[in-house]
Amino acid sequence: MVELYVPKIEEYMPDKAIFLARLRTRYKSIVGETDLLVRFNELFLRGLKVSKPVVYHRVSPVEQLPSALIPHSFSGVKRVSLFLSTLGKDVDEAINVLLEEGRTHDAAVLDAWASEALEALNESFDRRLRERFNGGTMRFSPGYGDVDVRWNKYIVELLNVEGVEVLSSGIMLPRKTTTCMIGWYDEKR
Repeated sequence: MVELYVPKIEEYMPDKAIFLARLRTRYKSIVGETDLLVRFNELFLRGLKVSKPVVYHRVSPVEQLPSALIPHSFSGVKRVSLFLSTLGKDVDEAINVLLEEGRTHDAAVLDAWASEALEALNESFDRRLRERFNGGTMRFSPGYGDVDVRWNKYIVELLNVEGVEVLSSGIMLPRKTTTCMIGWYDEKR
């Protein structure tokens, strides 16, 4: 059974210092740059406004999943959580509008914000699952290690996600979308 989870704002709001670090900027170095700090804050708030985050989740017995989908590091797991998290298409559209308007810097800032927001969402959902299931493997995504990124298509179909397109390369649209897996060793629900 697929569970749908809509996070609270604090579950995907990125840490401002980490968001700025993604831009190769330190908070301390821009404190005196009032105009720049105001602009970063405006884009941060715009990201929060246009995001429509959601997580699709399913737990499956490992033997019911294709062996090529399971990373070698999951050896010995009994069940696997598969989840897809997305900020929705409106973030991509907001970034594209900024690019079309020639506001490349603002688009890069909003893109960095969205990347960190998606990671904050994944970390938050990861913690939520660990409270429920205890322990488990580290979070893993197709495209890393020994699982091909093209397995994203299988996961999207398994979770019955609408509004996410998987290209033949395995890249997903909207861009701020990820699939993740965590292996569980026990049968705890």
